Amino acid sequence: MVKDDWHNPEFALHWDQTALAGNPTRKEQKDLLIFLLEQKLFSNATLLDLGIGSGQIEEKLLARRADITVIGVDASKAMLDLARTWLDPARCQLIQHDIGDTDTLAVPMVQAVIIVQTLHHPPHDKQKAVYRFVHQHLEPGGLFLIMDRIQLPDEALHPVCADMWDWLERKTDHPDGTTGEEFLNKFQHKHDHPAGLEEHLHWLRESGFTTTCLHLALNRALWVGVKV
Repeated sequence: MVKDDWHNPEFALHWDQTALAGNPTRKEQKDLLIFLLEQKLFSNATLLDLGIGSGQIEEKLLARRADITVIGVDASKAMLDLARTWLDPARCQLIQHDIGDTDTLAVPMVQAVIIVQTLHHPPHDKQKAVYRFVHQHLEPGGLFLIMDRIQLPDEALHPVCADMWDWLERKTDHPDGTTGEEFLNKFQHKHDHPAGLEEHLHWLRESGFTTTCLHLALNRALWVGVKV
């Protein structure tokens, strides 16, 4: 398994163009996330995206909501350079910063925060620190949406997970040609730190959020927290 090289412009571009491959539910979950933001953001709201990447979410959202602005944070200059090619700088401020280091990240209070396919990269203690950081920078009643890869269940359930992957591959318009067994094996050598869905919901509650899962398909989920 080749390590993800987010700072390599060629890798960043390849990921941007092939993000749906190997993630059959990404399109549906992304569409749901954008719909929720479109419906729930107040007029002239500011959205904070921790791990904005190439700005795929914002490209669609800003086209639907002409009144909102975005602060996008990402550790990868290569990804931010891609985002700059199609995001209006008057409406989207981009900051190069590693979200694993929230202690030195300076952002204002915002109405909503999203993290998309980014939170599983830092260790679990850093993920919990991100949750606390978001709670501190959300306005009361603010919306926090997380769309990410979660930890696969115990090994006893792997045969069922492999079958579900085969089912997802048959349903998607963007199959990557891997079998269920290959799908399970590829995560054994990934250099990241996915947590279980129950852990994420527990961490959110510890940080002061009311939370639930909105969409779950195998090891991909979209969950939400509201600041109370």
